[in-house]
Amino acid sequence: MGLLYVGLAFVRGIRPLGDNSFLTHLATGRLILDSGIPRRDPYSFTAQGEPWVVQSWLASLLYGVVDELGGLGGLRVLTAVSYAVLAALVWRLTRPADAVLVRLGVAAFPLLIGFSTWSPRPLLLGLICFTLTLLIVVEDRDPRLLVPVMWVWVNTHGSFPLGLVLIAALAIGTRLDRLSPRACLQALAWSAGGTMLGALNPLGPTLLLFPLDLLDNQDVLRRVAEWASPSFAASWARLFLVQVVVTILALVRRPTYRDAVPVVVFLAAGLLATRNVAMASIVLALASGHGLAGIGGRLGRERSPATAVAAIAVAVVVAFVALQALDEPDLDDGAYPVAAIDALEAAGLRDPEVRWAHQDVTGNYLTFRYGRDARVFFDDRYDMFPEAVSRDYLVLNDGEPGWDEALDRHGIDVVVWRREEPLAQLLEADDRWAVWWEDDDTVVACRTSASWCDEQG
Repeated sequence: MGLLYVGLAFVRGIRPLGDNSFLTHLATGRLILDSGIPRRDPYSFTAQGEPWVVQSWLASLLYGVVDELGGLGGLRVLTAVSYAVLAALVWRLTRPADAVLVRLGVAAFPLLIGFSTWSPRPLLLGLICFTLTLLIVVEDRDPRLLVPVMWVWVNTHGSFPLGLVLIAALAIGTRLDRLSPRACLQALAWSAGGTMLGALNPLGPTLLLFPLDLLDNQDVLRRVAEWASPSFAASWARLFLVQVVVTILALVRRPTYRDAVPVVVFLAAGLLATRNVAMASIVLALASGHGLAGIGGRLGRERSPATAVAAIAVAVVVAFVALQALDEPDLDDGAYPVAAIDALEAAGLRDPEVRWAHQDVTGNYLTFRYGRDARVFFDDRYDMFPEAVSRDYLVLNDGEPGWDEALDRHGIDVVVWRREEPLAQLLEADDRWAVWWEDDDTVVACRTSASWCDEQG
């Protein structure tokens, strides 16, 4: 059953690549291989030369190396393996829920939620480090293992402080259970040491301060979907609420502060920011596994010849499905205005003197497509752009009053925008702008004062 669980994750992970943030991380990995880690923004014209902390430099380097060796197909395999590793760690966490069906039910929540919240971006590596940290502590493994885990985590994703929070919550819960928290405190000490050693990197200790820098951008970040509270309109978010109910029932059955304190802490984190739901789901799965132990019949640890045959069959099916999936195009660019960009490029409007405005995800695609020549207006590196630029982008994104002044401030000549958004409608209704190109999804508008604007794309 565990192999089936991991196999499903592998098949899910080998899908064509299309995550917008991943595209910029990949472009950065290529840049690192070419000229080293950039210290200033190389991609935009609105923040050109601004200091930029490439916090996920190690993840980007990994993407760049795999891309160099195996192209986008190799990166798909890397993503699938990462999904499988994370799923295997989650499955391991559910061991206390002995019975196969109970264990599968507990483990199904983080996997099904992960199908919507896991992605190829560095957060996936952060989730692996998070789950590995949890396993090391709850299974009472050698706490020195946390040193390399935390070093990798610091250098791949800015969520590393949550590892320290996790261990501290386990220590507090253990103490409230009137048990000795010594093992947890040792783990906390070694993980803190690994975190400090994370400063031994090409960028120095600035990576340790990165999460604090993000706190200074909360006014902007709270407007970003992954940093906002989940709306529970999506099926995966409602499934998370079901998991919360199951976990509460499990804790009532077998109450323990060691499980309850981390659940409360990470449930709060998940309710505050969508990006934390995946971690919260993993913590809830551990607590549910403990609370539901002893329910059911056949134990999950039992083995038989039939089990071996089933495992081989699952492996064959997973391999077949994966090979079939690899026949698909490696890049899923359906979410990006590729045809509009092709038209602009064919018309010679990729000229550095012609400034485009576009939505943040389009900026990530331009970075992937053109590298240091992307000259983007904005992308999803909200921590890097000056606050004034971020606010102008949000005005445009929401179609708020002052949108025209925002375009004027940045000398925008071309706007590439989704047709369904308010800004596209405002541009179509304004005499200072004309529709230069359009399809069912995208509108490209140009300033009527531009000499080439009446030459329709």
